[in-house]
Amino acid sequence: MPQIELRYFWLPVPDESSDYGLVRHAFAGSRLDKGPADDSFCGDTYALAIPSEMDWIRAPTCQDCNTLLKELKG
Repeated sequence: MPQIELRYFWLPVPDESSDYGLVRHAFAGSRLDKGPADDSFCGDTYALAIPSEMDWIRAPTCQDCNTLLKELKG
């Protein structure tokens, strides 16, 4: 079975499920093609703001997005 090429990006976005207030979620496509909000792979809609370097370091990764991407990649 051929490997599916999937274009996506990760971005720390406001998410109340984290003590830090941000979570890294995965979004389909390219960041350059997105507007102010989009649906993540885990199915929720988030505002797409410009994160700081500290946001990238401190925000945990959404395990649902991570699991779904692993399943899609095989």
